[in-house]
Amino acid sequence: MLEKIFSGRAVKRQAHDIYAKVVEQARLPEFYQKPYFVEDSVEGRFEMILLHLFLADRFLQKSEKFALLRRAVRELLVKDIDRSLREMGIGDMSVGKQMKKVGSALIGRLASYDRAVSPEENSQAQDEIEKILGRNVKFLDENGASVLAVYALNHFKMIEKHDFASWTIGGPLFIMKPDAVPA
Repeated sequence: MLEKIFSGRAVKRQAHDIYAKVVEQARLPEFYQKPYFVEDSVEGRFEMILLHLFLADRFLQKSEKFALLRRAVRELLVKDIDRSLREMGIGDMSVGKQMKKVGSALIGRLASYDRAVSPEENSQAQDEIEKILGRNVKFLDENGASVLAVYALNHFKMIEKHDFASWTIGGPLFIMKPDAVPA
């Protein structure tokens, strides 16, 4: 019995570490400047978190042993957004409606990005990612979606090649920095 309790705590702690890395990467100032020009707003930051959550999720998906961890990371996003909405002064009556939108966005983006990089779509992955970003992210420059799609796809390809067997929870999750993509 104690093993279940302690293993649950370990998963939560690991999920917090991974979610913190997702948020840290999504908040890098480079994404909100040239050449990406993501609008620095609540919505822009939310979309950047979803993009990086997808990348982390795909990484963790490489092993069945991380199924609970993947779920815990997703749950942390939902809890974090709920807390953020309440801190922003959204009333209890409206939080539920907003959280339905958040849940829908989470499921929709993860599924859309997943389809975009699927082997059947791989030849058009960059175009598909760019379309997803163009629909959901406000850019302050018309080339922002294209540049961010290159970053996302390159990062995805690096994740797919990464030696998963040697990776630990404390290891790097995001290999590329935003400045690795040429302007």
